[in-house]
Amino acid sequence: MNTLKPFRKAAALLMSAALCCSAAALLTGCSDDGDVRHGASHSPDEFESVYMPEVPDSRVDDNAPGKDTNGKIGEATDYDGKLSVTVQKVIELDDVDKTQFRTLLVEMTIVNNSDSKIDCQSMTHFRAVIDGTEEYEPVKDVRAQIAARKYYSKIGSDLQIFNQEVAAGETVKGYVCLGMPTSWKTLDLVYTPYKYFNNDHIIYTIQDSDIEHYDALLG
Repeated sequence: MNTLKPFRKAAALLMSAALCCSAAALLTGCSDDGDVRHGASHSPDEFESVYMPEVPDSRVDDNAPGKDTNGKIGEATDYDGKLSVTVQKVIELDDVDKTQFRTLLVEMTIVNNSDSKIDCQSMTHFRAVIDGTEEYEPVKDVRAQIAARKYYSKIGSDLQIFNQEVAAGETVKGYVCLGMPTSWKTLDLVYTPYKYFNNDHIIYTIQDSDIEHYDALLG
């Protein structure tokens, strides 16, 4: 399918700038785990390797209606038989300055049950709705991304932020990190699996009782 090359180039520059302004430890190489691929990410000095989602020539209007599907943490959520999504856990990192921001890590598994590839990029396919207000900045917060990499390195995990194509029939595991305000009353994580093609969403409401805390020092 043809794409909007100028749009992709501009988006790549913006996304690359957001990624590259962190330390080299922010994003590391991708890895495989049998038939389950971990979310892929790349060295911040390799701008060309930042995965760019496909944008159709006639992308859906952002204001076009879409279907909302509510997911439940810990349970698989089916979307039209095309994919299955499971949020395994939500972790808050307590080794940050909570007077400035809070960091949440949402670990997920995505199974592509369709016969064509899909895209999954944390900074384009996810957003937060905080106290009823749609926010894109939490998924782009570099401080949260740095804290996330420190955490996964500390616990010896090679899990990576979502930044990839998911092939037909493929299962991937990864995470979305959220740089959150210091307090909120309600929080939804919104995943748009076919962004640019439709406005259907899978919505996870995150309660305080859903959040696991990691309070060890990250260094």
